[in-house]
Amino acid sequence: MRLPLSLLLAVVLATLPAAAGAEEARLSFGGDQYAAGQTVVLQSPVAGDAFVAGGDVSLGAPVPGDAHMAGFDVDADTPIAEDLYAFGFSVNVTGGVGGNVTAAGNTVTLRFAAPVGGNARLAGQSVTVAAPIEGSALISAQTLTLDGPIGGDLNFFGESISFAPGARVDGTLTIQAPKEIAVPASVAAAERVTFTQFAPPDYMGEAGRTAADTVARRLWPAVWIAVAGWLLLLLVGAAFIALMPRGLGKLETVSQTRPFRKFGLGILALASLLGLVPVFVLTLVGLLAVPIVAIFVGIACLFGYLAGVYLAGLRIAGAFVAIDSNLKRVAVLAIALLAAGALGAIPLLGWLLSLLLLVFGLGVIAAVLMVRWSRADAARLQAQGPPASAAPAP
Repeated sequence: MRLPLSLLLAVVLATLPAAAGAEEARLSFGGDQYAAGQTVVLQSPVAGDAFVAGGDVSLGAPVPGDAHMAGFDVDADTPIAEDLYAFGFSVNVTGGVGGNVTAAGNTVTLRFAAPVGGNARLAGQSVTVAAPIEGSALISAQTLTLDGPIGGDLNFFGESISFAPGARVDGTLTIQAPKEIAVPASVAAAERVTFTQFAPPDYMGEAGRTAADTVARRLWPAVWIAVAGWLLLLLVGAAFIALMPRGLGKLETVSQTRPFRKFGLGILALASLLGLVPVFVLTLVGLLAVPIVAIFVGIACLFGYLAGVYLAGLRIAGAFVAIDSNLKRVAVLAIALLAAGALGAIPLLGWLLSLLLLVFGLGVIAAVLMVRWSRADAARLQAQGPPASAAPAP
């Protein structure tokens, strides 16, 4: 069982701590040769397999086993008795390979007189095969230049093939390309050629359509949620305007003076509301009522925000036109809710503006309730009168 090339190279580098500051690291172990560095030429005799990685890597000695190579420029320029695995930007194989060839890069070139003893699996932007291949070849490339005989089958995925005088396919030739490619009879007989047309993937178009679909899937639910929330607030506010004119009048009257005092009362009211939940939790007995308390806090904050938005909008609109009917009040509420929602979407500042409207609305509601409770307490105290004198002790 062969270990992956990257894992083997990681093991090699981990076992060479003394070479951490050097330009090149080498190791000979179990008959295998390991080398890594910026420019690596494996010149030492190899008894088994070769593992080479770096910037510019090449073989300087024959390899009786497998060769594993990775780098920017990879040159397999000596005979390899078994398999070759090469990966880089530019891969050039100019020595014979007795087994299989697996190579990938921007440009991949096989150019030597000795045949490839097994199969070839090649991938790149430009691939050139100018060497005999005794087995089959699986090639994926934008352009393929074939200038050597293939003893088995050839399966090509790409755009174009150039057939040189030395090209020949003894097995079946399967081509998958956007446009049909003419195959000379000297390369393969017509009955052994199969062509399948396919459209190359449009990665940019697919990315654009995927992004558009993603935005649409996320945008429209958010839009409908925002519209539903706006309608809910508008209906609740319109019901309050129509059914509780006296309460609405008190809120409008109280909001017209001392706005900073209302902000202070709103902060106290918000803190009291939010503090109800931990208080009920600490009592243990009130744990069962925590959901009800949470719902009460949410409804109170909803009315506070609604009151803050309406009263702020009424104050601004009242400076230009007379708001003397319920229809105009509902219109002011609708426009104010739209404006508050738009301002709330501003990054960083939006949540602060929404919080200010909530605090202001809670402060106005708290001031109206406090005035009512204060009058009731004053009436009860006045009706009670002074306390009776205590009788003298006998």
